[in-house]
Amino acid sequence: MNIRAIAGYASAEMGITAVETMAQIYLLEFYVSIIGLKPSLFGLAMLIAILWDAISDPIMGFISDRTSFTTGRRRAYIIVGGLLLGIAVYFLFTPPALESQTAKFIYLLSLYFLTNTFMTIIAVPHIALGGELTSRTDERNQVFGWRLFFANLGLLAGLLLPALWVGAGADLFESRSSSALVVGELLIFVSLLSYVSTKGKDKPLEKWKKDPDHIVSGGFSAFLQSTRSIWKNRFFRPLLFAFIVATFARTLNSSIGLLYYKQRLLLEDSKVVTRILLPFVFFLILSIPLWIYLANHFGKKWPAFWGSFLLGVMTVFLYPNLPPGSYEAPLIAAFFGGIFAGSILLFDSLVADIVDYDELLSGEKREGAYFGFWKMATKIVRAIGFACIGFLLEAIGYKEGSAIQDPELGHNLTILFGPVVGCFFIAGSLIFSRLQLTSETYKRIQDLLVRKRSIRKKANAGVSAG
Repeated sequence: MNIRAIAGYASAEMGITAVETMAQIYLLEFYVSIIGLKPSLFGLAMLIAILWDAISDPIMGFISDRTSFTTGRRRAYIIVGGLLLGIAVYFLFTPPALESQTAKFIYLLSLYFLTNTFMTIIAVPHIALGGELTSRTDERNQVFGWRLFFANLGLLAGLLLPALWVGAGADLFESRSSSALVVGELLIFVSLLSYVSTKGKDKPLEKWKKDPDHIVSGGFSAFLQSTRSIWKNRFFRPLLFAFIVATFARTLNSSIGLLYYKQRLLLEDSKVVTRILLPFVFFLILSIPLWIYLANHFGKKWPAFWGSFLLGVMTVFLYPNLPPGSYEAPLIAAFFGGIFAGSILLFDSLVADIVDYDELLSGEKREGAYFGFWKMATKIVRAIGFACIGFLLEAIGYKEGSAIQDPELGHNLTILFGPVVGCFFIAGSLIFSRLQLTSETYKRIQDLLVRKRSIRKKANAGVSAG
C-alpha cells in the first residue's frame, strides 16, 4: 500500500486521541479540583455518559457496515464526526459559572454525553476503515502501527498543551479551555486530511446489498443476528476479554496518574508532564517498529502477551518503591512502561484478522460491527473504572476543591496505581494467552478466504453476463 495514503488515513487518530487524552488525564481534576464537583457525582456522570457511548458503538458499526454512500461506507462519518467532536470538546472544558452541585453535574453529564456520541460517529467508522485498507497481515501491522504513531502524537498534544498554557502564565481553567480549543481545531483538520487521503480506498456497499429487501432485513433483527455471530466467534472472545481487563487497568492508571505523582512523589504538575509523561510517549513511539518487527517474524500473539505481562509485573513492583521528590526513577519506569505499552497496536491488528475469519464463515465484511463491539466493551469498562475511581477517591480521603490533602492519601494512591493496576495487566495477559489464532491458523484462513472470494466473483460475473 501507498505509505502516504496509510499515513493520511491514520492522521485522524491524532485528533481523536488528543480529545480522549484530555478527558482521561485532565477531566477528573478539572471538574473536581477546579469546578468543585463532588468525586462521586463526577464518577456517576462518567458512568452514565460512557455507558451510552458504549451502547452506541456497535450500533454505529452496524450502520456504517450497511451505508451506501457513493464515497464509500465510512468516510462521510469521519468528516462529520470530526467537526461535531471538535466543537463539543471545547465546551466540555469551558463550562459557565455554576453554583450548585446539581448544575455542575448536569452540565458535565450533558457535554460528556455529546462528546462521546460524536466520538462514536468518527472513531468506529475510522478504525473499521483501517481493517479494510488491506487484507495482508504485514500491511495491517503497518496500518495499525501508523495509527498508534499518530495516536501518540495526539497523546502528546493532549498532555502538553495544558502544561504549556500554565507555563505561559494561564490559570488552570484558562489552560484547559484554551487547550480544548486547539485540540478541537486540530481534530477538524486531521479529519479532513483523513477523508481526502482515503478517497477511493473506502469500499462501497456491494450492489446486491442495496436493494430494498436488504435494507428492510438490515434492521433490528439483523443487528441481533450480527451480535450473536460476533459473540460466538471463538477467536474474538478471549481477545475481547483480555482487552477489557487491560483497559480497566489503563483507565485507573491514566485517571489517577497525576494525583499519584503529585500526592505520593510530591512532584510539580507541569514537570510531571515534561519529565515523565512526555518521555513515556516518546519511548512508546520508538517501540512501534520493534513490535511490528516482532509480529512479522514471530506472529502477533506472543509479542502482545509478553508486552502486556511485563508491563503488569513492572507496575506491581516498581511504582510502590519510587522515592518521593525524584524525577530520575519515574523516568526509568516511563522507559520500560513505554516500550511494553507499544504492544497495544497488535491487539487492534488482531481484530482485523478475526474479521477475515468471520467473513470466511458468513460471507459478509463486518469490520464496523466488530470494531464497534471492540470499542463498546472498552468504553463500558472505562465507565465502570471512572465510577470506581470517583467513589474510591472519596473512600481514601480525597477532598474535592482542596489544595491540601491528608498525607495518608499518597500511600493509598500508591496501592491503586501500583499493585492493583499491575495485577489487572497481568490478568489480561493470562486471558489473552488462551487465544488460538496463531500465524499458521491465520494463513490457512486467508488461503480459504481468497478461494471463496474468487468463486463468488466468478459467480457474480456469470450472473451479470446472463
